[in-house]
Amino acid sequence: MQDISLDDSICIFEKDNSGEVLQTWTYPSVDESLRQVALNRTGLTSNRVNPFTFSKFKNTWIYIYTVSLLNHKDKDASYTPPEPLKHVVAFSICIFRNNFNPEKYASLSQIMSNIYLKLGDPSKLLECQLRAWNKGQFDVGALGKFVDAEFDVRRSYLATSIKDIIKLFQEDIILVWNAMLIKKRVVVYSDKVSSLLKVIRALPLFVFHRQNWSLLRPFVTIDELEIKDLTATGVYCAGFIDSSIKSREDLYDILIDVNSKEVTVASHAKDQFVLGSFHKDILKTLIESADNEEINDQTLIKLLTQKIKDLLGKLESLKVEVDGKSIVTLESLQERKLPAGMDKFLFNVATAEGINER
Repeated sequence: MQDISLDDSICIFEKDNSGEVLQTWTYPSVDESLRQVALNRTGLTSNRVNPFTFSKFKNTWIYIYTVSLLNHKDKDASYTPPEPLKHVVAFSICIFRNNFNPEKYASLSQIMSNIYLKLGDPSKLLECQLRAWNKGQFDVGALGKFVDAEFDVRRSYLATSIKDIIKLFQEDIILVWNAMLIKKRVVVYSDKVSSLLKVIRALPLFVFHRQNWSLLRPFVTIDELEIKDLTATGVYCAGFIDSSIKSREDLYDILIDVNSKEVTVASHAKDQFVLGSFHKDILKTLIESADNEEINDQTLIKLLTQKIKDLLGKLESLKVEVDGKSIVTLESLQERKLPAGMDKFLFNVATAEGINER
């Protein structure tokens, strides 16, 4: 299993019956900033526990599986916690990796949680880590079986239906497409983590030709450390469950509100979202394809990708010579007397695609 090394870390946070939350085990190590971010995102300190979340901080993906022992006892009246967990009311298994594959690490962290719930022994989690590294799989019987080869990252890319996202936001989806194409800052809000993660992981599908999921920050809190990291990345798709984010226009160019099914353009970015005939054509393709049962997600993505490639081909033909370099300039586009807003849109696309840097 080549993408898991001994440098990848695991840690456990526990919440005891007095409400105190502690990091009780780590292998091999987690730096203080990453530890604090992971703790924020467990929900243990806020009593907002989510079974599984995935997020990112700097270049590290954080996969967290949380178990409430109280809920587990309600489901299984015969459950008796092992001695190390006698005074624990909830715990989180945090897995730190350098790659995006939520399904893989949901499976791995759930199995580790099953083991810890039964034994309360973190050394058993280390055994899972080493078996996964050496053999690419391990089997712990009724507690679960992990096989790395079963988790193709391409399936993770397509885990959320792009058609579902289009149907959710209807005509507002063109604002999402535009933001993704010209690399604007996107914030997604939902009061439910599960809904948030479902929507935000699908956004790169609208610019599938880039195949870039690294710009995702699926779950971020308002903590100063996390906001500082977010702003340092420049362009991002960031998810929040704190409604106060909606008033933070300094952090986004568009806001996708999953609860209200609305997309709002920040006041400072409105001139970047002037929609013309090309946008109407894209919107028509998106809406009609989403409503057509004979068109699946893969076909829709291919249609959208082809339209973008055609646009990029057109941009190549609009290059002009400047100081011996062939580039697309805003001035040359304006001279062509294009429809309102089209010149700036094309220039933004050229910049986002790096056409002027080749």
